[in-house]
Amino acid sequence: MANEAAQGAVGVVCPGCGGSSVRTVERTCAEERAGEKDDWRTGGKPQRGSLSDRLAASPGATDTFDSFLHFVEGLVIAGLGLGLAYTGTQQDKPLYTVGGVLWAVLLFVATISVIRGEARERDVVNVGEPRAQRMWRAAYYCSGCESVCCPDGSEWQGVLTPEQFKKLMWTKAGYADRLLHDDKAKEATVPAEALPSHGGPHPHA
Repeated sequence: MANEAAQGAVGVVCPGCGGSSVRTVERTCAEERAGEKDDWRTGGKPQRGSLSDRLAASPGATDTFDSFLHFVEGLVIAGLGLGLAYTGTQQDKPLYTVGGVLWAVLLFVATISVIRGEARERDVVNVGEPRAQRMWRAAYYCSGCESVCCPDGSEWQGVLTPEQFKKLMWTKAGYADRLLHDDKAKEATVPAEALPSHGGPHPHA
């Protein structure tokens, strides 16, 4: 509704500043991503440090199609090594032969390693997605004080900074190790009093 778009979510007040400029995190991120898609300079992708990146529900993972492309690329490059080895055999150049075989073997092993790593990343994201989505959809962002809250208190109490929220959500979803790529979220400390009474991860996890 127009009124909701202008003033935020109807009936939701930020517990931090008491303001009404509150919208769901889901909507906040969707609107920012829509703006990024219209900006040719960003390529339509969330930029490091942008609000949608700071509030991202998951670290994301390489999809199966891209993994397939990586596999094909690896095979092509390994094939060049085999071509070099064949040339060495034909021209009686042992250095070419040995070097080409080693190149092909190393590239093939590296390609398989990359593909398996991408598959593990997808598994981790898929397993943690239900928990991350539950927290993400329950969260509201206040543009007035730039904080995140959970109005019904089901996931946490009070207000958190986007970095604290991201750390709490990713930790509960099993993505804590991926916070290594986000210094601010990694170093954020979730207040113990913010955690719901039914338990949760250690705030420093």
